[in-house]
Amino acid sequence: MNKFCTCLFLVFLSISGFAQEADIATFLNIKSFGAKGDGKTDDTIAFEKAMEAATKSEGTVYFPHGKYLINPVKVPSHITLLGYSAWAYANKDKQDKDYIGKTILIAKSGNARALLDLGNNRGIRIIGLTLDGKQLGKRMHGVYARHSGCEQHNNIEDCRIQQFSGSGIRLERSWVFSVRRNLLMFNQEHGVDITGGYDGWIIDNQLTANKGYGLFARGEPHPDKTDAEIKDLRFFGGASVMVTANRIEWNKEGGISLNHSNSMQITGCAIDHNFGPGIKITNGTAHTISGNLLRSNGVDAKEDACSQIWLENLKGVSVTGNSIWGWYNRKEHKFEFPYPFYGIIIKNLKGSVISQNAMYHSSSKEGVSDRGGNETSIIKDNAYVKPIIEKTENGFRLVN
Repeated sequence: MNKFCTCLFLVFLSISGFAQEADIATFLNIKSFGAKGDGKTDDTIAFEKAMEAATKSEGTVYFPHGKYLINPVKVPSHITLLGYSAWAYANKDKQDKDYIGKTILIAKSGNARALLDLGNNRGIRIIGLTLDGKQLGKRMHGVYARHSGCEQHNNIEDCRIQQFSGSGIRLERSWVFSVRRNLLMFNQEHGVDITGGYDGWIIDNQLTANKGYGLFARGEPHPDKTDAEIKDLRFFGGASVMVTANRIEWNKEGGISLNHSNSMQITGCAIDHNFGPGIKITNGTAHTISGNLLRSNGVDAKEDACSQIWLENLKGVSVTGNSIWGWYNRKEHKFEFPYPFYGIIIKNLKGSVISQNAMYHSSSKEGVSDRGGNETSIIKDNAYVKPIIEKTENGFRLVN
């Protein structure tokens, strides 16, 4: 292009306003605001400046590879926090020093409810970051969101969220959210806590080795709530959330626990080797549990917690087409007793269907353990094959 054509093109851009728009940065590099990303320097102020600038521009704060040491911050509406952490699962072969990821936000302090506090804000995207809580504080979550009367449409994607003294993600009465392709690991409470949250998608995540449940909804106020907060939050279960294609494993209290919830869909998940019930749902209405694989849940648990699925005080629940397996010759954990004891525990169900589940070696005591109180429900055609187990000096062994 010659000089004359170039001048005409620039004049056209100026007249049309494109030149002015081109001056607005699409990506705001956090290092341009003074962040070092060396894991030693406090990058909190640089982070806050970058977020403030993002609210006035195209709205994306970009994190180049680095370790950003920050205090807990509040995230404003309609911005994106973007990194390319490219984390892996673990460093078992001692050959992957970057398994935690290369774009890491590290907690410098823990005196807050979350490292990234979204509060009542909306339209926030958190993508491709590793959040490391360092077990700081008391019940500090990785990401927290809560609303007071409107849909939020906050999304958390492709993040590794670990080592928080609270839950990895807590969505407390948060409306319309998505949690996709994340690894939530080694948190002191739960992987994802949706107490009071609803209208959401939890898809393609790995929720593993958390001290509580992988996925959790309390169904009642936490003891730390004030009367004003309880009045504001009102509903304390989870509702209308699609839980699809997640791997939920090795969580200390269990895989999924939902209390006083409704309209939950749990589909196509692998729920494996949790140290409590694989799925526990109590006091709720209209849930669908279908097409899941559950194996060897209830490990080291006692009584009813030693189960794959536990359902109690429910209406309109459908549990169909699941594969449930005890895997009694499993070797990577010391099994002192033939866990799990129960395949599916049912009590006080109304208008529900428990049918067409494949339950080969699902449990050592009973396949479907009917505790009574069930009304107008279909409970039949579950293919249970009881394992033959022999006691030994070291525990037990599977005979057939």
